Amino acid sequence: MRTTGATETEVSWIYRGQPLAAQEMLAHAQTPEFELLDRQGFVKIESSARGTKIEWSVFSPNWASLYFAMEWLHTYPGPYNLRYYLSGWFDEKYNDVNAARNRIDIIIGKSDIHLTRHTFVTEADPHRANIPDLLKTALDDGAVNPKFAVDCILDETSGKFSVERVGQKSEIARLWGMNPVSFPCLTGHSYDQVVSAAYRKVVLTDRPHYDHIIAAMSAPDSTVFWCPYQRVILPHRFDGNRKGVVVVSKIGPVDIKVI
Repeated sequence: MRTTGATETEVSWIYRGQPLAAQEMLAHAQTPEFELLDRQGFVKIESSARGTKIEWSVFSPNWASLYFAMEWLHTYPGPYNLRYYLSGWFDEKYNDVNAARNRIDIIIGKSDIHLTRHTFVTEADPHRANIPDLLKTALDDGAVNPKFAVDCILDETSGKFSVERVGQKSEIARLWGMNPVSFPCLTGHSYDQVVSAAYRKVVLTDRPHYDHIIAAMSAPDSTVFWCPYQRVILPHRFDGNRKGVVVVSKIGPVDIKVI
């Protein structure tokens, strides 16, 4: 048992289908958690009055431990956060225990999947009812408060886009800071090539574009996580009549299921 602030948090480790006692875990005290999960097949369950989190690595030899977690999940408080590693960390939340158990079962059945892509994009209906307010305003007005936007300039010689400015309230600034050379702002890698393809369409048509994306991203601490977000891309002319786009994003549910 350990405490976090005023809320008690209980951590359980499951190995080979059985929970380990605290004294048994002492033998692994110096082993990094990710090694326990990814190489040795441990499953971690962390619960408090706020809910329960289950962590595991998809390719690890941990099926017996996952089946144990599924069997006893109803004894833990909801909501349930499934955090599993497959080319990066996925985070999924479920309010219903049966939905969480069924999802774990589905992921077990897909544990032989090898992801050859790390960025997925799908165009979305701009008239759907559940667009985040920030994005809906951008679509309706054809403009957005610069604080929430990222400016990307087209180099007409190379045909590539580069980030010139990061708004202080943008999702990039919140996660990576305002440095325009953070991972999502860099050019040349596969993520940039996939997400910037829509920029060219917006510049050519001079019309807004709305889509959903999920991508394996490198966090500032070098952890790789799958980031689901929606975005609106607006055409824009910058100083000196330079062509480019203004991008506004919102992290949240997307119409893409990777696994």
